[in-house]
Amino acid sequence: MRIRKTLTTTRSRKSGLKKQNRYILYARKSTTSEDRQVASIDSQIEVMTEVAREHDLEIVEVLSEAGSGFKIGRTAFNAMIEKIENGEADGIIVWKLSRLSRNPDDAGKIMGLLQRGEIKHIRTVDRNWYPEDNVMMMYVEFGMTNQFSRDLSSDTRRGLVKKAERGWLPNAILPLGYMHSPYKKLGDEEIIIDENRYFLIQEGLKLVASGQQTPVEAHGYLVSQGVVGKRSEALPKSTWYKMLVEPLYAGTFEYPIGSGQFYESKAPRAIEPTEYDAIQVVLGRKDKPRPKRHFLPYTGLMKCGECGCSITAEKKQKVQKNGNVHHYVYYRCTKKKGDCGQPCTNVDVLEKQYKSILKRIKIPPAFHEWAIDEIKLDQEKVVRDRDLSLERARNNYDDCLAEIDNLVKKYLDGKVPEDYYDRNLAKLNKNKKILAKILEGIDKSVDENLQELDQDLDFAVTARRRFNKGDDHKRREIISYLGSNLTLTDHTLGIELKKPLKLVAEIAKEVNEAVQRFEPLENADNSEQFKLYLSENPTMGGIPDSNRRPPLPQSGALTN
Repeated sequence: MRIRKTLTTTRSRKSGLKKQNRYILYARKSTTSEDRQVASIDSQIEVMTEVAREHDLEIVEVLSEAGSGFKIGRTAFNAMIEKIENGEADGIIVWKLSRLSRNPDDAGKIMGLLQRGEIKHIRTVDRNWYPEDNVMMMYVEFGMTNQFSRDLSSDTRRGLVKKAERGWLPNAILPLGYMHSPYKKLGDEEIIIDENRYFLIQEGLKLVASGQQTPVEAHGYLVSQGVVGKRSEALPKSTWYKMLVEPLYAGTFEYPIGSGQFYESKAPRAIEPTEYDAIQVVLGRKDKPRPKRHFLPYTGLMKCGECGCSITAEKKQKVQKNGNVHHYVYYRCTKKKGDCGQPCTNVDVLEKQYKSILKRIKIPPAFHEWAIDEIKLDQEKVVRDRDLSLERARNNYDDCLAEIDNLVKKYLDGKVPEDYYDRNLAKLNKNKKILAKILEGIDKSVDENLQELDQDLDFAVTARRRFNKGDDHKRREIISYLGSNLTLTDHTLGIELKKPLKLVAEIAKEVNEAVQRFEPLENADNSEQFKLYLSENPTMGGIPDSNRRPPLPQSGALTN
């Protein structure tokens, strides 16, 4: 039977490690909140030293540092890479891959050294990584950590936009009269009224809208009724005037501020839209009526490449001399930070670039099927590795507990002196803590990465078609998933593709060229030959081996 390969690999590997492999134990603790739950440097060193002892791995040096893995140029990390490149070490022992890097540059160094065999082995608390292992899975695992800071920001922004699309203003501080629901469950109201203020504010707004009181008189009335501001002081006049132009009271809100993108609010409406318009007239804002809600799909997703402000959109129309009316949508910088020389970009120009990016990552369904099948085989080995690590750690932990119980029994029976008891009990308790950390660090959710990759590959197969046929809401959803750090500079879109879509983009051209040689892929033989090609192609990560399965017979070969 042919030995199957994943995106970089064969399945064959001799069990056991060569004795000459020398390891650097690397430990890192971030100084930022991203790592509050990560073991300290001393704990990492203790735990991984025990792992090395159990697996008979020779540690030639221990390197550690404190600092964010998102930062490029870490001293200890660079020293480790230099030692490996100079042949002073063959492998790395580290708590998790996330300790090595959270940025794509350093992650790329690690993956490159591993694939070239300069790093012969990486041992984490729960699994092994070898040169012939699946680069796609490593790409995904690094992808879940390399851009933690960027993804956190991007995911947060996406989550806030999703909240706005559900009809809830995603601001931490809400206008007076509203408050976040303290006991919200999924599907519940996320914004509720603040009964201590809401009804009085509603009364004040209606007094101004109806003309019964001026804004100044209404403010005095609210103060006399005990309405206070956020800091529990008497309602400031400046706050009141901001409230008079706040569209949330009339059932809409703008998000992000300055984007021109308005959403219908599900929060209780204090006044009618017509009353809001009447207040604007009273304030002399006849040129600023209640904002109409137009869904412009790419607002809030991009930043200006020149000044960093948000990109907003606006609709324009042009009336020709013959009476024909043409409508246009332009995306432009909000210029919140001052002058900016960036021009407006027609939505057609923008969408053409989005389609071009989606075309770059398009892959055939057969590639998706092949990749998932191959990676499932790799996952089977991961499961075995982790189960073995878990069993070993549990047995050692149970043995340690038994030793402690035995020591305590001997001490109570007077069979060991007190100094011997104290010394050995402290030693065993320390070992118990180390073993407990090993058990804690072994990740039992082995399917998460596979599910993530399956979702990304499915996205690459279908995204272009769904974008072309979808409405504005679907298009926004696709672009939001596509990547992060979207910028617009001189009509040109910049994007940092989501991992592993970046890797898919690198190999998609060759994959699609290969498809043409095996069409139609609906034919079972063609599909099998295509998948065999992927396994054995060096670009896909195939590594020739002595057990390579012979190619399938070509069409007509059996009849010649």
